[in-house]
Order: sequence, then structure tokens, then C-alpha cells
Amino acid sequence: MNLAIQTLLIAGLHMVWSGSIKGQTRSILSIRKDIVYGIAEGVELKLDIAQPEGQGPFPAILFFHGGGWQQGDKSHKHRWIQKFVSLGYVGVSVGYRFAPRFKWPIQVYDAKQAVRCLRTHAEEINIDPTRIGAMGESAGAYLALMLGVTSPGDNLEGPITSEVSTRVQAVVSYFSATDFTIKGLQLTPELEADMLKYYNKSLKEVRDEFTGASGPGDPILKKISVVTYVEQGDPPVLMFHGDSDPFSSLEHPRRLNAALDKAKVPNQLIIVKGGGHGWTGSLQEGTTRQMMNFFERILKKNRECDYAIKVKLLYRSYCFFKLNKLYLE
Repeated sequence: MNLAIQTLLIAGLHMVWSGSIKGQTRSILSIRKDIVYGIAEGVELKLDIAQPEGQGPFPAILFFHGGGWQQGDKSHKHRWIQKFVSLGYVGVSVGYRFAPRFKWPIQVYDAKQAVRCLRTHAEEINIDPTRIGAMGESAGAYLALMLGVTSPGDNLEGPITSEVSTRVQAVVSYFSATDFTIKGLQLTPELEADMLKYYNKSLKEVRDEFTGASGPGDPILKKISVVTYVEQGDPPVLMFHGDSDPFSSLEHPRRLNAALDKAKVPNQLIIVKGGGHGWTGSLQEGTTRQMMNFFERILKKNRECDYAIKVKLLYRSYCFFKLNKLYLE
């Protein structure tokens, strides 16, 4: 299949895979852009993807950009694709539909569709469908978390009938909102002006247009919240949050941390001292290293352990066979 669109399922949301990355001549790193992973309400859903050299199958990580669910671009995550492809992962940056035209849970539907499409084409993409992680920042971190904590019973799979799982095996969240019932922080006049310049509206309007909530007591705020869906058996979660974040208070990761602990889900909350809604320099170097170690431990070490166990079992079977053979002789 070369530069073709294969339609897999039609049920309100079309599941497609546009283009092929097999057999392409690659430079040091070639990111294949604008692969169509679905069509919904006439909108093509696109992702960018790159593979490491080697035999595979490789673990994969999906990256979700921020932007208040209203702005941003999947190209903003190319730097993470480059970094993780060099470490032996297939890197995927996912585009999704924006509010206010598309309100919640459309963005969750799109994130799940991306996972579903990757799993369906796992052999072609050369990924291991049992080793998929998700990472995001801000609005994108919310989507990554929802991939980890939601299941088919939550009715958030989208308007498509498929038995392909949309769960991921590991999640990294950078300064995400996790509980929309928490009152938003009061911004300084300078930050409010920045928001108006960036979005052409206030931060409250940005949030309300995503949630569709009629007010602070609207039940949808709980329904949207990540903490609502946490349960035992969810994948491991690593959270980063700046202690000086002016947009998202520390109450967000702390509530998720408490919910994950209660459900006995492996998780770690790292509070970045001096970090705002993002950080650079040595702070970024430190959290990047922690994220790489986390994904390595979950998505790669488990594979190595599985292989070691298989080798050990084969060796025991061989010894058992030899002993029985000697006894019979």
C-alpha cells in the first residue's frame, strides 16, 4: 500500500490509514507528515510519524500538543519524536479537532482513534501493539491521561464500532488539568492580556468552550475530569507540575495522585520547583531524563523481562527433556 487510503470501518467516524512508511528511504530521521488516521464529520484527522532503524517491532509513544484544546499544531511535538526515535521508539505526533467548533469529548474520541489506528496497522508500522505510551503537555496531557484511565465501559470510544483497544500502557503528563471542578486560578492582568492576545478571549472562555459547562456547578465538569475515571488496573502514570504554574494549580496533580494511590495504580508526582506552565534549561533536562527512564522501564524493560522468562522456561524444558531422555535410556 503506497500513498493510498485504506478505509477500514465506516460508522460515523471513518477509520483510515493514508500512506505507507514501509520501504521508504530515510535520512538520519525522516518524519512522515499528515498521515490520515480517521475522517470525522468531513474533517481529516492527521498524525506525523517516524521510525527508528532496526528490526523491531518497536514500542511507540503518542505525543499530544497543548493549546487549550483550541490551538496548537502536531509539529510542536517533532522535537520529542526526534528524541525518542533515537532511543528506539516509533514516535507519533497526533493532531485533533479543536473547540469551540468541537466540544468535549470529541478530542478524546480523536486521541482514541489514533491509538486504534496504530494498533490496527501495527505490523505495517513495525510497532508492538502491547507497548504503547502517551505523553502530552497541558491540554495534550489531559488527552494522554484519558487514554490511560478510560475504558470501553466509560462510553468515550467515539462513534465507531471496533474491538481494538484504545488503552495505552504508560502515561506521562506535563501540567495537566485533572479535575474541572477545581476553581481556576486568578490571573494577573499581564497574563490575562497575554491570553486575550493569544486566544482572542479570556482563559475562562477557553475552558468553557471546551467543556460546554453552563456554570461552576454543571455536572459535566465532573464527567470531564480525569480523576472520575481512575480505577485499579490503570497503567502507570508519571506527572510533572511546576510549583509556580499560573494557570493550573498543584491541586490538579495532587488530586490525581491521591486517586491513583487509592486505586493502587503505580504513579509518581514530581513537583518542579520554580517551574511554571512549562520550563526550560536544567529543569527541562531533568524532567526529560526522568520521562525517558520512565518509558524505558515500562515499555522496554518489561519486554526484556518477558524475553528472559521465555529463555529460562525453554532452558528448563530442555533440561527436563534431557533428564527424561537419560532416564529412559
